[in-house]
Amino acid sequence: MDIFLTLFTNLIPLYVLIALGFVAGRYLNVDRESVANLVIYLCLPIVVFGFVVNLDFQASYILLPLIIIVVCILTGGISFVLGKKIFGDNRANLLSMCISMPNSGYFGLPLVLLLFDTQWAAVYMFMMLGVTIYDATVGYYIAARGSFSVRDSLLKLIKFPAIYAIILALAVNFSGIEMPDMFQTYWTHFKGAYVVMGMMIIGAALSKVDKLVFGPRFLSLVCAGKFVLWPLLMGLITLLDVHLLGVFNNEIHKLMLVIAVVPPAANIAAFAAQLNVQPEKAATTVLICTIFALIYIPFVVMITGL
Repeated sequence: MDIFLTLFTNLIPLYVLIALGFVAGRYLNVDRESVANLVIYLCLPIVVFGFVVNLDFQASYILLPLIIIVVCILTGGISFVLGKKIFGDNRANLLSMCISMPNSGYFGLPLVLLLFDTQWAAVYMFMMLGVTIYDATVGYYIAARGSFSVRDSLLKLIKFPAIYAIILALAVNFSGIEMPDMFQTYWTHFKGAYVVMGMMIIGAALSKVDKLVFGPRFLSLVCAGKFVLWPLLMGLITLLDVHLLGVFNNEIHKLMLVIAVVPPAANIAAFAAQLNVQPEKAATTVLICTIFALIYIPFVVMITGL
């Protein structure tokens, strides 16, 4: 219970940031897109670079983003087919987004920084590349019901700066170049800015929604997919590795669990609005799942010893 209360208390500031983002978006007219661009194109590349350049890289790490991509595709495909049978409209596309796109960055990274040493946060950032690639290709394609061509999806991926930050950081890492102390100082500042602005984006996105739309059946399916199916799949992968493959250590298994238990991505609300895919239901679902995660994640940490 002490572990539960400690983590619960440490997660509360993240929700305060969401509330501040809502106030900024609703009453200060803060533009969510502008803040998101600052985070994606300025903060995130520097944060990723700093983590990966200090990473004690191992060849087995190459498998991590591939594993995440496969799980995203499985959960996205299963939920899309199920959604088509149950709803028969574009709620199937939204269901697929909500289940297959985890909030591995804005929510997951602060959680990792809270629970793990910095070296494992670097591994987590590399693993998170799998979510990025999925979101920019298969995820967008399903969300848009095919209105984005494969070419457009690849262009979106090519323009994503974090990928180039990882490539550059790996080159610096392998060359043995030491980064100056000044970089480490400002990198710390950028990490804080990424977490603060990233969580506020959730609130800013919700502030632009005119009304919340509750769908009990839809919400139940999202929770089942994100908070049950994801952990089960990651648990199966972990058991396979522990008892048969022996590729990863226990810390990496725990990092996989973190991605499995975070709520749906904050960007889903923005994607749904842009593509006109049930935007009110999308914002409501993201909000409820993020609130639920405040109880769910400490409970998972307590029972798994994460």
